[in-house]
Amino acid sequence: MDLKTFQAATMSEALAQVKSSMGPTAVILHTRTYRRHCWLGLRRQEVVEITAGKGLSVPDRALRRATPVQSHVLVAANGKALPLVARPAPQAGRQLLESPAGHGAAMLGLTEEISNIKTLVKDLVKQTRQQRVPQVPEELFDFYTQLVDSEVEEELAADIIKQLARQLRPEHLRQVDFIREKLIESIERLLPAAGPIVRTKTAGPQIVALIGPTGVGKTTTIAKLAANLRLREKRRTGLITIDTYRIAAIDQLRKYADIIGSPLRVTGSPEDLRGAVAAMRDCEFILIDTAGRSPNDALKLSELKAFLSAANPDEVHLVLSTTASQECVELAMSRFADVRADKLIFTKLDEAAHLGVVLNVIHKVRKSLSYVTTGQDVPDHIEIGRGRNLARMILGAGKEKGQ
Repeated sequence: MDLKTFQAATMSEALAQVKSSMGPTAVILHTRTYRRHCWLGLRRQEVVEITAGKGLSVPDRALRRATPVQSHVLVAANGKALPLVARPAPQAGRQLLESPAGHGAAMLGLTEEISNIKTLVKDLVKQTRQQRVPQVPEELFDFYTQLVDSEVEEELAADIIKQLARQLRPEHLRQVDFIREKLIESIERLLPAAGPIVRTKTAGPQIVALIGPTGVGKTTTIAKLAANLRLREKRRTGLITIDTYRIAAIDQLRKYADIIGSPLRVTGSPEDLRGAVAAMRDCEFILIDTAGRSPNDALKLSELKAFLSAANPDEVHLVLSTTASQECVELAMSRFADVRADKLIFTKLDEAAHLGVVLNVIHKVRKSLSYVTTGQDVPDHIEIGRGRNLARMILGAGKEKGQ
């Protein structure tokens, strides 16, 4: 018979060692717990010891005669004590290893190990970040980490925290809620809001165009804007689409137009667009939906520029998705800015894991935020862009009540 002795800090860890080394058919012959001295005898550490074997082949009758009877109590993963009926030691040992309670105890030990590894990794990441940005005060470093974890660029996050530190007095550093509120205010100042679409003309329609990459939700967003203007503000609102590439998008917008009672025109050229705008001169607002363009397609972007020139909109909103990568958003912002981008709309906030990209982009391009969308429902899942709400969401605090 192959005998081995295993030692660990807990029963679950010792059981895991037995199973890993000797397999599920191992027989536990003896268990004991004792304390040993460590750290020059100044501390005592508890040790669980299990003696187990493989290859034992003894008739049950002889086993009952030859081995003493033991009883055990095992603590399972749910914390309950599970008594084992008195049996011969090897038989009880095997039941201890193979029972659900034994598996649970082993899993508990594994969970503890994973938790310890996560804590270690977190500490190492924190130390690395502290070495990289020593200018960030240690008392505020957790807030810096929170910003970076929300995908705020490291340099921007460090600048925000350093500016915050200059506003705080020493006694404030122990007031976490106070620091968080000041941090929200600092982020809010970096997120200028454009406010909702309003008429700035005394005559003629206010013309608003939405542009952006494919797949960001322009058509659904324009339907939400039109529904709010027409149904809630009782404004005469016309819709124009130049997205002749996607029949489904035209059908979708036509259904929305029929529901809210707004005229819809489909145009395929800058000349058609100019005529459609003239035909809707009695409307208070005209909303123009454009086809999604790849930021890398220079020809299509040039075509879009020609359409906008024909429509001569009062404002152009660039629609971007919060689910896109930082690199993709920055590329879109760069290419569409060459066409025209007055204000920004960020979509799919409900689908985004982190919202730091919003802060990064707005800080870089110095454009104001008009709207954000938070779902697919028309007309409800659209909101006026508010810097404070976004600041709170970036920090994981959620929107303020009533907003």
